[in-house]
Amino acid sequence: MRVPIIAGNWKMNKTPAEARQLVEAMKDRLAAIAGVEKVLCPPFVDLASVSELVAGTDIGVGA
Repeated sequence: MRVPIIAGNWKMNKTPAEARQLVEAMKDRLAAIAGVEKVLCPPFVDLASVSELVAGTDIGVGA
């Protein structure tokens, strides 16, 4: 059976600080969702910081 994917991106509509705040706020909410693959797709300038924030979770990072 195929696993559904929940993916979100916010283009360049956030500053790096706002992107970190968004990911911190979403981590717990996304952790509560089971049975789906979760992926965040931040802008290039936020890839490293978002990757660090979700390290050790089941949230993936895409570009």
